[in-house]
Amino acid sequence: MPKIAFFINPTIRHFKKIEIDIQHHFLNQDYQFFISEYSGHFLTLPKRAVEEGFTHFIAVGGDGTLNEIVNGLIEAFRTENGYDWERISQIKIGILPSGSGNDFIKNLGYTTIDELQSLIAKDSSALVDVGFAEFLNREKQKAERFFINVSDVGIGGEVVISKERLPLVFPGDVNYFIAIISTFLMYKKKTIKVTAKDFTWQGKVLNYVVANAKYFGNAIGIAPHAEISDGEFAITNVGDISLLDYFKNIGTAKKCKKINHPQVSYTSAQEVFIENADGLALTIDMDGEFIGYAPVKFTCLQEKLRFLK
Repeated sequence: MPKIAFFINPTIRHFKKIEIDIQHHFLNQDYQFFISEYSGHFLTLPKRAVEEGFTHFIAVGGDGTLNEIVNGLIEAFRTENGYDWERISQIKIGILPSGSGNDFIKNLGYTTIDELQSLIAKDSSALVDVGFAEFLNREKQKAERFFINVSDVGIGGEVVISKERLPLVFPGDVNYFIAIISTFLMYKKKTIKVTAKDFTWQGKVLNYVVANAKYFGNAIGIAPHAEISDGEFAITNVGDISLLDYFKNIGTAKKCKKINHPQVSYTSAQEVFIENADGLALTIDMDGEFIGYAPVKFTCLQEKLRFLK
């Protein structure tokens, strides 16, 4: 029988209702709640769940919650020579989308607790890629972190910083919209240099997106060419575009279609190195969280995590 760990972010809307809903659906199953008590708690809670023999890790929250759980799970299997990916891939990861940003689950084909319960019962899962980043953290110290959805450099990190300052009065998509507008009006586009195996590029960007999956920013299909198990990042270069151009094309992105604009381009790479070329601080947004600054090296690790799907 599956042994299910529900990792719950208590700041989510309707926390008590969701908790009761889980209890109702999984009444006759072996499960336990792991509730975050402070920021970053999910980076360590998965280790406890591993030690207690849980086979299924369910993230109850948004993409930020999922990111922490993924990092906590991988860290629990750190070895002297790296990570025990075989044992990591034996844990089945699921999502009950309940946060302000729920983008990665759009690549998995389910959204409800009933569908989640069915996937667990049918033991339906697939291996997916995970991104690995080496960068400078908020204190400008060398750091590394895994990500499951999307990372970007440029305005993305600044938008997250602005969003963090907004009160939690409005829904996540409203706060995100407000943060985009306020940041866009003040933001100075950065000049970056990008180096990959098959190309180099330098220029001014609004946002340079390195995507494992298709969506970010509350259902914006920024990387229509992304596949979560192909061993490559889908890269979207949003160059020197104006606020007007942004809004002209946001509808296309919402439909997860490629934008036809001379300053927007698409490519792919298994590994990419990004640095600032103008001396200005270049922020990094990872799975909806501001994590630090460039220079940053992104590496796509193929089919390392097993997700319910």
